[in-house]
Amino acid sequence: PTGCAALAPAVVPLSTSPLADDGETRRLVNAGQEAALQGEHEQARNAFAEAARRSPNNAIVAYYLGREHEALQANTEAVREYCRYLQLSPNARDYDDVQGRIVRLTPRTELARLDEARAAFSSGLALLERRQYIAADSMFGRIATALPNAPEIYFNRGLSRAARGERALATDDFEKYLELTQSAADRAAIRTAVSRMQDRVFGTGQAFGSGLAFPGMGQMSTGRPVLGVLVLGAVSGAIAWGLTREDGFEVGTFRDPFGNPYVDSLPSTSMPHFGIAAAGAALLWFGSAFEAMTYARRTRARAESIIQWGPAAEAGESDVAAFLTAAPGRLGAGVRVRW
Repeated sequence: PTGCAALAPAVVPLSTSPLADDGETRRLVNAGQEAALQGEHEQARNAFAEAARRSPNNAIVAYYLGREHEALQANTEAVREYCRYLQLSPNARDYDDVQGRIVRLTPRTELARLDEARAAFSSGLALLERRQYIAADSMFGRIATALPNAPEIYFNRGLSRAARGERALATDDFEKYLELTQSAADRAAIRTAVSRMQDRVFGTGQAFGSGLAFPGMGQMSTGRPVLGVLVLGAVSGAIAWGLTREDGFEVGTFRDPFGNPYVDSLPSTSMPHFGIAAAGAALLWFGSAFEAMTYARRTRARAESIIQWGPAAEAGESDVAAFLTAAPGRLGAGVRVRW
């Protein structure tokens, strides 16, 4: 909801192993409710805060604590607890009411900042969809500076980096995303994707151009020096074979000084394999450049395969890079992971 993205993560991560809602927790809740009814909001807040420490995944306790913070005009703490409540109870009946409280307690300047961040986030997703990964990376980086605790920023920037073969940077972003979303349902999928990410992505134009400039250079520029040396050796061998000279005799008809014809043979040198060798070397040279370009294209395709272009892509209904999510506590968008 509006206001949640700018806050620090919940005081107690969802991955923390909670103590059971034991008798002491129930006693604290009852004490907090009784104090709240008597107008002792500071005492009620302390009781609910202790109960939240003992049972960090108890949504009702988060809500009660938020109400007491609100009563004490501790708006930032109240919004944090309301966001935690909606995160723990996304299908709560009072979802709209709590979201309204969050909006009301969030300063207008903060709301404006969040609206600006949403607009920038939509632009980043559009860049991601158009496969302008460097620009998308830059856009998400700007938003991360303004909203360092919004997990979707790191998720989508990780995708833009993974699609470029920036494995280390992408891994850092995905780890940050998982850190900020302790209960993420896609945790296993992201772990699998990270383990299979492409290490490097090569430019198709550069690979083809270098392969045409020098035989085997395309393979070397795409990180396969051994294959490049083999290609260079094969082309060199074909050229050397084509330039091989053979000595022989050429029989021809000649005329003597008096104009009488006669047949004689003269020594000659020829390169009988030049034509086929030249054709073979040219074909191998061009073929190796084309293979380097194809290999570079495959590395890019493998890197980009981390992004599923649209939630309905398999059904052929959409070609959109991002999908909006209604999950509470999130900035508002994400991109699916597949492998």
